[in-house]
Amino acid sequence: MADDHLTLPTSLSPEALKKQLEKWQPWRIQVDFSNGVSTRDFARQDPFNDCPLFKFKVVERIIPFAKMAGKKLLDIGSNVGHNSIHAAIKYHLACTGIDLVPRHLEISRFFAELTHVPIEFLEGNAETFSRPGEFDVILHFGTLYHLPNPLLSLQTSFGNLRPGGYLALETQVFDHPEDSNLCYFMHRQNNDRTNFWALSPSVLFTILAFYGFTSITELARFGPIEGLAPNMKRIILTARKPTPSFKEKVRQALHSR
Repeated sequence: MADDHLTLPTSLSPEALKKQLEKWQPWRIQVDFSNGVSTRDFARQDPFNDCPLFKFKVVERIIPFAKMAGKKLLDIGSNVGHNSIHAAIKYHLACTGIDLVPRHLEISRFFAELTHVPIEFLEGNAETFSRPGEFDVILHFGTLYHLPNPLLSLQTSFGNLRPGGYLALETQVFDHPEDSNLCYFMHRQNNDRTNFWALSPSVLFTILAFYGFTSITELARFGPIEGLAPNMKRIILTARKPTPSFKEKVRQALHSR
């Protein structure tokens, strides 16, 4: 779908932009530019994602981005910054992206400078990056199954959200037809040393609720995934950090005196 594509504005000439983009090939994500250049024009990795905003478009069904101008967004595993930059340009969110791959951070910062959006892209660990109560939205796309301690990352995300804030999560899951509690240790699957755990959907929902998330809403589940272990699927969901009840607000106010 056209809405899944990302086109960034630029005042650079096609020749100048191509010279920059050549440094980072091969590309895995399609990014188009207003001067007609696209990362599709360069060497590509397989698989190549030509619809990088697909996950964002799915969670737009639940998260009211259009009413959140000026709110803060944390993009965990921000990759080349496509979701953060899109949110900043379209919805005027104040975005922070974290990643551990130097190439991703370099590209993200270049794209942010290119489009004149004030986004901070930081080296940060998805399990331990902590700014308690700072963010209104956390995007956690395609990162959870790459973590040796995915539960810690979910707990930290809960802490980083403001009351009423949204978590948008996309990850691989192990969807066994006979035992909904089975999880899969996928370390080095497809020779990827960063692959670790595929939680089952049931375990994932239980853990989110255990850490305090509410309004857990599954938006998509698709698979099986070619080339992966049997019963592997992908899931997209949203959840919220609840706002304190009136009684809890009174208790906190009295406690702070």
